[in-house]
Amino acid sequence: MKVVTNVVKTSPGGGVEMNVFQVSRELARRQHEVDLMYVEAGPLLREYEVFCRHIRHVPSVDYGFPLGRRGKAKQALEQIPAVLDTVRSRPDVIYANRVFSAGWAVPAATICHAPIVSHLHGHTDVGPEVINWLNRKIGRFVIISEFVAQQWINSGLDPAKIAIVYNGIDPAEYPVGRVVERLASREALGLPETAYVVTYFGRVDAEKGIEVLLSAWASFGLDRDDGHLLVVGSSMPNSANYAAQLHAMASSNVSFIAAQRDVVPYLHAADVVVIPSTWDEPFGRVVIEALSTGRPVLASRVGAIPEILTGELESFLFDRGDDVELCELLERFRGWEKRDPDLGARCRERVLQEFTLDKAVDGIEAAFQAMVY
Repeated sequence: MKVVTNVVKTSPGGGVEMNVFQVSRELARRQHEVDLMYVEAGPLLREYEVFCRHIRHVPSVDYGFPLGRRGKAKQALEQIPAVLDTVRSRPDVIYANRVFSAGWAVPAATICHAPIVSHLHGHTDVGPEVINWLNRKIGRFVIISEFVAQQWINSGLDPAKIAIVYNGIDPAEYPVGRVVERLASREALGLPETAYVVTYFGRVDAEKGIEVLLSAWASFGLDRDDGHLLVVGSSMPNSANYAAQLHAMASSNVSFIAAQRDVVPYLHAADVVVIPSTWDEPFGRVVIEALSTGRPVLASRVGAIPEILTGELESFLFDRGDDVELCELLERFRGWEKRDPDLGARCRERVLQEFTLDKAVDGIEAAFQAMVY
C-alpha cells in the first residue's frame, strides 16, 4: 500500500515526532511504501531516508483554520506544495498526522481520489463549522486515547469514524534494567551505587509540573549519599524563566541533564520514574517507556495517564500538583526491589499487553484497510 504521511519536525524532541517516526518505520517494515513530507530538518531525517520511498521538504503541513479571507488565502497558498507532492505520489491512503494536516490532505484527496486517515495526537477546539467539514471529508480518525477521543466527541466529531489506538513502543528499544544494568548505568553516570535514584524525563516546561517533584524531593530530605534526582530534558525557548526557577529550587542532590535521544541508561539508573504533569496529558508516552524498563512510574492523575496505570498500577497515581502525596509515594516505593522483586516484571508486562508498537500499527493498518478495501 502506498502511504503519504507528514511531520513538522524530523527530530526526536517530542512524543508526536517519535510516534510518527516509529510508526512510519514499522509500516515500511510491513512492506508499505511510505512517502514523507516534513517542514524542519532534524536528526531523524537520515534515518527516515533509510526506509521511506520518497522524502520531501515542504514549507508547511499545518493549516490553522484561520478567520478572515486574507488569512485563509495565505495559509491555503502555503499548503500547495504539500498538495502537489501528495498528488504526485498517487497514494492508496493519505495518513495525515494532526488535525491541522487536513488543509493539504483534503484537497489532495479530492484530486487523487485517495481516502484520508487522520491521526489525532491531542485535542484542538476548531469550532463546529470545521468539525462538520472534517466529518464530511475524513474517512477515519485514529485517536491516541479514550480521554482525547471523548474531547473530540464532545466537540462534535463523528464517533462512528473514530478508532482508539494507543501509542506503542518497541519493547526491545526499552529493555529491562536489572541489577547489572542498574549498577553499570550508575557507574557511567557517576551516581552512588546504593542511593535512591529518582528520574524525570521529558520537556522542561511549566505544564510538566517539575516544580511539584522538586518540592516533594526537598520534603523527602535525603542527602547526596542517600538519594539523587535526575531531571532529564531540555527547556523550550519560551520556558527559560521556568527552567531558571527550577534550578533555584533544586538541592545539591538534583542534576539537570539535557534531553537525550537514548534515555535508557537514565531509566536503568533509576529506582522509580516520576511524571508530575499538571496539564492533561493526551497519552503519556514516557510512562510506557519507563514501565518497559521495569520501573514503577509515579504519575499525576491527569488526562490519559490513568488509562495506562490501571489495576495494580493505579497505586502509582497521585493528584495533580499534590507534592505531599508525591512525597508519600516516594517514601512508599523506596526499596521496592527488595520488598517486591517481581514488580518490575509486572510493570513491563503492562506494556507488553497493551502498548507495543506492533499493536499500535495493527490498529493503524486496520484503519487503512477499512478505507481502501
